[in-house]
Amino acid sequence: MAYFEATDGVPIYYTDRGEGDPVLLIHGWTMNSTYWWQRNVDALAEEHRVVAMDLRGHGKSGKTDAGHTLAGYARDVRGLIDHLDLDGVTPVGWSMGTAVILNYVDQFGTDGLSKVVFVDQSPKFHTDDGWEHGLLGEFSGEAATELATNLEYNRPSAGKPFVQAMFADTIDDRLVDEMYAETTKTPTGVTVDIFLDMTYSDLRPVVSEVDVPALLIYGEQSDIFPTDVGAWLEDAMPNATHVPFTDSGHCPFWEEAERFNEEVARFV
Repeated sequence: MAYFEATDGVPIYYTDRGEGDPVLLIHGWTMNSTYWWQRNVDALAEEHRVVAMDLRGHGKSGKTDAGHTLAGYARDVRGLIDHLDLDGVTPVGWSMGTAVILNYVDQFGTDGLSKVVFVDQSPKFHTDDGWEHGLLGEFSGEAATELATNLEYNRPSAGKPFVQAMFADTIDDRLVDEMYAETTKTPTGVTVDIFLDMTYSDLRPVVSEVDVPALLIYGEQSDIFPTDVGAWLEDAMPNATHVPFTDSGHCPFWEEAERFNEEVARFV
């Protein structure tokens, strides 16, 4: 297993496969690289160098109480890029991973990046009179507080329905339990901290600063982000292509893995 140490000494786990133009896979909230990219790494590594990381507090990376902000995660991404000397990398961010990429751009610009891939994420979770593309289609500070409380005191009651809601089709209860178990590799305190940081972030001003080509992969049946936020991003970004996945919810890389791999490989 490969690790590098972040600037504060936290070990960050990653895998490094294949050769060619580099791709960096960044998972979503409470997820990890080993389980969630299992349908993608081998296929993408046939023609590309594929690096997949576990964000701090997630998967096999160090479990620390510190640094659980999108900005902190973005600095860890920068650390890994520097550690591996990844020049002209294409980061692929699923859900929270997209927010991490936007935070990277906010801090470092597109230095070191060739292209970017966003997978089913909104730049702002809270809805208001001027913003309809929030989490679950409608989200507020009160809803964020309620969800954070449920996570802290009865995590399964919040976590398992979230797992089920990620998919266009109903998945078997045993698979829900398996996937939920993967999320518990992220400690509850970390889960709450990064959720609250993410839910109060407004990354819309950063979107126009993404001046490299962008591929926007969004599930047309997503219950997590049910509005057409992919089309909004395409209009707001200088060089973006929105590719809807008709049969997917929040997880196109899992639900339509073959097409996802083909689209990403072609784009890179």
